[in-house]
Amino acid sequence: MLLKIVLFFYTLAWFVAFPFLKRKPRIALGWRQRLVKDAQPGPYDIWIQAASGGEARLTTTLLAQLASSLPSDKRLRVLATSGTRQGIDTLSKALAEHKTTGLDINIAYFPFDAPYLMQRAFTLFCPKIAVIIETELWPGFLITAKKHRVPVLLVNGRISEKSFRSYRHWSGFFEKYGPEKILAISSADQNRFSRLVGPKRVVQMNNIKFDRIEIKGNTSDNTAISTLLPSTCPFVILGSVRQEEEEKILTVIQHLRKNQKNIIIGLFPKHRERISQWQNALEQQNIPFTKRSTTSNPVQPGTVLLWDVFGELAQAYSHAKATFIGGSLVDLGGQNFLEPLKYGLRPIIGPYWKDFSWVGKEIITLALIREVADEYQLAHLLTQDITRDESRDIVLQQVEHYFAPRRGGTEQACQCIADTLHHLIG
Repeated sequence: MLLKIVLFFYTLAWFVAFPFLKRKPRIALGWRQRLVKDAQPGPYDIWIQAASGGEARLTTTLLAQLASSLPSDKRLRVLATSGTRQGIDTLSKALAEHKTTGLDINIAYFPFDAPYLMQRAFTLFCPKIAVIIETELWPGFLITAKKHRVPVLLVNGRISEKSFRSYRHWSGFFEKYGPEKILAISSADQNRFSRLVGPKRVVQMNNIKFDRIEIKGNTSDNTAISTLLPSTCPFVILGSVRQEEEEKILTVIQHLRKNQKNIIIGLFPKHRERISQWQNALEQQNIPFTKRSTTSNPVQPGTVLLWDVFGELAQAYSHAKATFIGGSLVDLGGQNFLEPLKYGLRPIIGPYWKDFSWVGKEIITLALIREVADEYQLAHLLTQDITRDESRDIVLQQVEHYFAPRRGGTEQACQCIADTLHHLIG
């Protein structure tokens, strides 16, 4: 009875929210699909939900592995959904590029979680199983799946301590309607999920993200970036710099230029709309700079190369002597600090990287990643890295040694999906 009352007010809240949601440009995208209109009907073997771009990338990895493991005479119909434009674009682009023979994949926006819309969705899609990537425990979705006897699997599962403190008040609900099987990415996540749905439904898996890390090695020869960098000038990258840490990074730039006269600094703001602000800041400090889009000739020593071209950061790592990854000098959760490791370059980060805690603190202990407390320690360590001669091959060997035992999560998740389907189909 209590659940019916809660669902009534939950549904009412959605009706009240719809006019406001439609005014938000990012939510208005795919509006009819969110209302379960203009969607391709089922039946589907798998409905897989990825919240946004990051989860969508894991979804493409999972589906590519699933496709490769299917027998040649087997074909599965898959509905892949996401709640954001980034997620939809990621799914569309990646799945078009990857070979997914054996999978018939349709992509759509995830429906609003109003219970009557979820009822419409499960009736239209008729999935055999539903798969959630990482999180997204929508009550309307879970209740409707249970009503339709559709097993829900949560793979690459994670739940923060903060989220758990909220969810635990509804542990009775999750014990009854939560996912039938949860594959959690750490012992801490496994423990939290176990306290919500019961330990028998939760197992630990390796993080699929480790399977996406492909070692590149040194690929610095004959690239467009190499023509910009004189061989006598050490190249330092300040990557994915966020607005909130710009003042600190400006201090780092001043220290580096003071101690290394012939240095070239590649400055990569996380958001390109900050380029003009960086131009103003550098001009005010009389720091010479040039925009990446305006030059194809060697850069003068002591110059900041202000990167206003998208998509070249990864390639630039193979040219750098040292690098810092932003979003970590202030409490923003961090940015992807694994990318430089693919090229044999040990990055430096600040103390705030909770969004990447899944990597494990051992990566700091092994000094594959170096953590600093502030901009002054950062400037000092970057200066040391510039003068250090280190073999990239040795770093790559250490990286592979660290990642190897942590891979295999994709195969674990695929096996769980295949076993569930086999149990249903017989």
